[in-house]
Amino acid sequence: MLLRRCVLFPFPAVRFVRRSLHRQHDHIVLHPEIRKALQLQKPVVALESTIITHGMPMPENVLTALAVEEQVRLNGAIPATIGILDGRIKVGLTREELTTLAKKPREQVIKCSRRDLPFVVSRRQSGGTTVAATMIIAHRVGIKVFATGGIGGVHRNGHESLDVSADLTELGRTPVAVVCSGVKSILDIPRTLEYLETQGVCVASFESPGGVFPDFYTRDSGCTVPYNLNSVQEAAELLRYWRELRLKSGLLIGVPIPEEFAADKLKIEEAIKEATAQAKTQGISGKEVTPFLLAAIAKITEGRSLQSNIALIKNNAKVAAQIAASLSDVSTEIENTGKRTLNRKPLVVGASILDLSFKIDDQNREVKLDGSTYSSVAKQAAGGVGRNIAEGIYKLYGDVNFISAVGNDQMGQTLLQMMPKALHRGMILEDSHNTSLCSVIFDKFGDCKLILGNMEIHQSITPETLQAHHKLFREAPIIIMDSNISEQAMASILHQAQKNKIPVFFEPTDMFIAGKPFKLLPELTKNIRLIKPNFQELKTITEAITGETVQLNLDNKLPQPELLHQAKSMIKKIDCHFNCIIATLGSHGVLFSYRQDADNDSRMLLDVSKFAPPHRIRFFAAPTVHNIVNVSGAGDSFCAGFITALLQGRVLDECVAGGFVAAERALQSESAVPKTYFSIQETFESRYKQTVKIIQQQSI
Repeated sequence: MLLRRCVLFPFPAVRFVRRSLHRQHDHIVLHPEIRKALQLQKPVVALESTIITHGMPMPENVLTALAVEEQVRLNGAIPATIGILDGRIKVGLTREELTTLAKKPREQVIKCSRRDLPFVVSRRQSGGTTVAATMIIAHRVGIKVFATGGIGGVHRNGHESLDVSADLTELGRTPVAVVCSGVKSILDIPRTLEYLETQGVCVASFESPGGVFPDFYTRDSGCTVPYNLNSVQEAAELLRYWRELRLKSGLLIGVPIPEEFAADKLKIEEAIKEATAQAKTQGISGKEVTPFLLAAIAKITEGRSLQSNIALIKNNAKVAAQIAASLSDVSTEIENTGKRTLNRKPLVVGASILDLSFKIDDQNREVKLDGSTYSSVAKQAAGGVGRNIAEGIYKLYGDVNFISAVGNDQMGQTLLQMMPKALHRGMILEDSHNTSLCSVIFDKFGDCKLILGNMEIHQSITPETLQAHHKLFREAPIIIMDSNISEQAMASILHQAQKNKIPVFFEPTDMFIAGKPFKLLPELTKNIRLIKPNFQELKTITEAITGETVQLNLDNKLPQPELLHQAKSMIKKIDCHFNCIIATLGSHGVLFSYRQDADNDSRMLLDVSKFAPPHRIRFFAAPTVHNIVNVSGAGDSFCAGFITALLQGRVLDECVAGGFVAAERALQSESAVPKTYFSIQETFESRYKQTVKIIQQQSI
């Protein structure tokens, strides 16, 4: 576990940028707009400058560069054209600097790849940055997305000449996403793609059915790549996981040239062959080959290839800006999730119940429902799943909002006196219904045998009463609801959650009502991101979501391997609907199914986007608990401990440990929720950090 976390743990972009900038000297100069954008995590797209210095003639080069920057701005990002002026690497060329660079005589401007950067800087010369050099500089300052026309590659007959562009090796070692129209048509595209595979570069096409890879001037190179991205959002999601994996290699997205500007493949191939022959005749070699061929092809095609070149670069800038903006939106949302959880109060909506418990103390008789009288110890306590969770969060996290209903009667007054006053704020006093009363029968071993309750008062939690508390919804980083409330109330809660982009934690409460919210429209239930069912409740939920009957042996005394097998088979049917499924398996422990990226950042469990990444399943054996007094509130305290650690931004294992620690204290308490979870000498954090080591050793 420790090794995986060291390898995959992501870093906040702001911190990375600031550290990077402190390492810079005067060689790299950030335009103030770019510096501010990076510090605020706004979307920025890097642009190269060889298009200005070597790719196009005047004035098309300047006009195209400005048009490309405009496309980036129009699509929600900030352009950062990178170039070198008199030994200073400029990130974010001004219009004047861009024009100055374009007007410099060609022999005074060096086409800069990685190898050329130290020479150009040391000699105070000027240069246009290639794909490789632009990637290096973009990564150095924290820019994640780079738009260009086409990358370099393996030259035709490169297997003999070994003429391979440095762009390819740079893609293998510099983590920048390059959006382009594939590999330039003048190159050997199949060999280039093979080389990229060897370098470990993730290559995808964009909105190209079948993964057909473009080849600069045309939309179909005749080659396919393993992956195709169907939308900007899919591309942004790919970039997010690529960054979190920290693979240290680049990512290449091939965007086909707009169809109306695509060249005729046969004609462009003839032009390439003619231009290649001219280059050979004139002895053109090395880094001068590509600009020579592009200029020759433009002349041969009477300028049509130049117009295609301009169109594809502008289109790539548009797509790159949209991807960067989408990626920024997701990253900002995740960052804000962590910030707002520390300042906003979680909201619980559910049942408040006055519990009367009877524990049989007759050691010589088995409990039977035959009208017999049994000697027992009777106790009265505050209960209700929603209320228990709310009180647990209040005591562990520090504050909570709670919406529930009690009768305006003597039992209601008794129940309110047992609850912290902070939980009274959203309480509904009901005149027409009695306070919910629950009688629980425990056998001599402390196992629950029978529950009798009146739950009608929970129907008083209506959409109208919930709407009256709309401010509590807006302020919540998470909403927790139990299944005692009506379907209409659930629909109202889920509508508020969707409106305010808030994740919902669903506590199923009972196997007979566990499927209640999943009878609603899927559009409403998509904000239910976390659920905590027991084995029987998991079966009910699986059947409600899939519409299929689950044939399983629900005997609680099943051997642990069989119990885990059956639980996993149900979870796999529904895990794509949630960020996290916490299946409680009694004294065995907890089976945890969660989106894989939460290993690196537990806040992903609070993500409300529509994407459902693959899940990972782990079983955490329950730590041994001594001196068990009461089992009625252990599951609710597990919820409170888990949610508290999650809202504090703890890593996933610490969240699970937090749940176990809180549950342990509930098991050792007379009441469902302990009066105090911890003594003055210890804290929640110190306790769950001790437990982390235990559960990591036992998890499978």
